[in-house]
Amino acid sequence: MRRLSPFLLACCVTLSCVPSLALAAPLHHDLDVTLDPQAHSLDVLDRITLADPHQTELRFVLHDGLEPQVDTRGWELQAVEGPVAADFFGINASSATVDPDVPVKGYRLLRTKKKARQPISLRYGGVLDHPLAQSGEEYQRSFSETPGTIGPDGVFLAGASYWVPDTGDDLVTFDLRVDGLQPPWDVVSQGSRSLHELAADGTRSTTWHMAWPSDEVYLVAGPWHSYEDSAPRPDGSTVQTRAFLRSDDPGLAARYLQATRRYLALYQGILPPYPYDSFSLVENFWETGYGMPGFTLLGPQVIRFPWVITTSYPHELLHNWWGNSVYVDGSRGNWCEGLTAYMADHLFSEAKGEGLKYRRSTLQKYTDFVRAEQDFPLTQFGSRSSAASEAVGYGKALMLYHMVRRQIGDDAFLAALRQFYTDNRFSRVSFSELAAAFSATSGQDLAPFFDAWTSRTGAPVLKLGDVKTVTTEDGTRLTLNLKQTQVDTAYPMTVPVAITIAGQKDAVIVQVPMTGLEASVDVDLPGPPVRIDVDPAFDVMRRLDPMELPPALSTLSGADQQVFVLPASASLEETQAWTDLATKWARPGTPTLLQDDAIDTLPTGSVWVLGWDNRFAKDVAATLVDDGVKLTASGLSLDDQQISRQGHSAVLVTRGADDPATAVGWVAAQPVAAIAGLARKLPHYTRYSYLAFSGEEPQNTHKGSWVPRTSPLSRDLLSRDLLASGSPWPRCPSASPWHSSPRSLTPPCSSARRAPWPTQPCRDGAWAARAWSKPRPGWSPASTSLGWTPREATASVRPSTRPCRLKTARASAPFSSPTCSPPFRVQIPPSQHTRSW
Repeated sequence: MRRLSPFLLACCVTLSCVPSLALAAPLHHDLDVTLDPQAHSLDVLDRITLADPHQTELRFVLHDGLEPQVDTRGWELQAVEGPVAADFFGINASSATVDPDVPVKGYRLLRTKKKARQPISLRYGGVLDHPLAQSGEEYQRSFSETPGTIGPDGVFLAGASYWVPDTGDDLVTFDLRVDGLQPPWDVVSQGSRSLHELAADGTRSTTWHMAWPSDEVYLVAGPWHSYEDSAPRPDGSTVQTRAFLRSDDPGLAARYLQATRRYLALYQGILPPYPYDSFSLVENFWETGYGMPGFTLLGPQVIRFPWVITTSYPHELLHNWWGNSVYVDGSRGNWCEGLTAYMADHLFSEAKGEGLKYRRSTLQKYTDFVRAEQDFPLTQFGSRSSAASEAVGYGKALMLYHMVRRQIGDDAFLAALRQFYTDNRFSRVSFSELAAAFSATSGQDLAPFFDAWTSRTGAPVLKLGDVKTVTTEDGTRLTLNLKQTQVDTAYPMTVPVAITIAGQKDAVIVQVPMTGLEASVDVDLPGPPVRIDVDPAFDVMRRLDPMELPPALSTLSGADQQVFVLPASASLEETQAWTDLATKWARPGTPTLLQDDAIDTLPTGSVWVLGWDNRFAKDVAATLVDDGVKLTASGLSLDDQQISRQGHSAVLVTRGADDPATAVGWVAAQPVAAIAGLARKLPHYTRYSYLAFSGEEPQNTHKGSWVPRTSPLSRDLLSRDLLASGSPWPRCPSASPWHSSPRSLTPPCSSARRAPWPTQPCRDGAWAARAWSKPRPGWSPASTSLGWTPREATASVRPSTRPCRLKTARASAPFSSPTCSPPFRVQIPPSQHTRSW
């Protein structure tokens, strides 16, 4: 099955940018396109140069209704009768993107003369407009998608649109010229933008040249404000960086352009040079999170989420190495999403000291969402269409790469990735090529390891068996036993075990190799062991025991059946809002709705308790007293932090009373209008045990997870029992980061807010928003107006090296930084005292 690589192709590359490749010249498209957004149509002249000049036949698929005609003598076009099997996929694809109902038609282009000319001119055109559709009702985190659309709001054409003749598995190069668009409309595609000019009639002409083999051709257009910058390469050349925004927002553009520079510096420090000569941030006209070769296409809300610039954005940029220049062979599984998540999302969490939390959350999603009937091998993963498919294709693959890195070491791991990239650029590959690269650099045969973890379904549950100690002349000999359960055949793995020794701060880490369902190991210790923790940092791909995990929203979201208990005292408006929420969350099924006055106790299984006035709300809170929770008539207390009921929403998740694998969730909202926002947003917070929001369009104010009460993989050797709640986590030697750069990429907001505020007199009329002896470059105002002054004065607010003082009244200015999100306000007091912000 063919798989192409957008998410969530490019360049006139010089030899100084990317070393030359010994690649055979692929089929080339020279496309002249005229778009009519109002009519939802396009007209195309495609001059096709065949990869083999002696080729006598070319078969291709094109969107039905485009009515192609050949203009070149010596060639004949024949339509293929009957249905055509369209086997296109992409790393952004879903059941909606690759819609079997997309009308396509097959054609044969036949040579009729021995010396027929090339390129072959093919003209076609017509309407191409597929409405947006939800990518999967059961996947609440998904976006609406379309295989292709042309309209007044914008244009999105990709491989799934079949707007360019599709020749199957062939990679192609192309030139794309679009004429006649009225500014501010512009065009983005892969490669190098070789022409960008206004014609005499004021319309814009744009040409993109893609010199490297690509697996599809994008044409994205819309009304944008554009911003440009550049980022250096290791060899001294530059990458052109751009931002295309649908509204004029230089502050937002600056943050993304400077983030692009930082992330390119990071990844070019550990991987081969960035493969293309430009990278663009493009704002879409509906909510998307796509990563294409040379650009990323983000929705208008997504692009402004404060966390996107430090999470999703580097993920999409890294896709230019994994998936968008080394392509996915879809017939053998999508390897690139897990690798990209590991080297972006996990890498940044690890740099902040939160790698353990990230991996635990990854394993929790797999444990909560992936039931036996929903599981599948990684070799069958194409793209995420549900929480379960994401937990496998992203999460299980991420843990696979983590286990490989732990086994072979950081240096060999990065060396293998560099070699893998160099050997496979602009070709389609699979897990097999990755296994070969890791084996070559480590000197270990990792093919069986990869085969077991990618071709098999499922993951084991670890159990700690017998533990024995014997006093020896030199100390203590400990014998421990580990088991893999819930699998018939063992998965190869190396399990870290932390052993805490009396009188020592740091635990001893023992690596236990497992090639069978059971393994025993003898460890000689300098003193008596007092505690054992199996896989304390969640380094191994496995199903977690419910008692290892804090109850979280994912525990409820992953349940097969959910019951919703509504407050009988609620108004008709609130009742309808809760019913709408339950209906959305229960899709594709039908929710079970109960009134709180119709039952005496909560049902068993996973249950949602809805509303501040639900009679069972106090019962949920009572189970969390030890976690610092207290529910009163006026609001909620979380570890002495008060959340007022008025104008606030709250979420608590507690473990099911009868089954620790189930959970009870309480969701309360005020005002009622906030319920619709919670229905949309909470599926993005599945890792958390508690949350609080404020306002009608709920804004998150509190979030966190409870501390697990016990763990069957932790044992107190003195009491011979499970460790109780509150037991200290074993102190393990901290691992050195595999790359130091991410620490310098984390937002320096905290240090900036501690910066002193020197105040000295300055000239009349001068207003300063900030000043200190070493101003940070790149800081800029989010507004040119001070918040308030008695004279209603406004001033241009810029970073300054001149220390200044505001002599009149208190004012404030909103500021933004490319490394800080969201924008923050700087208070400017009329004082000589040092202030912090």
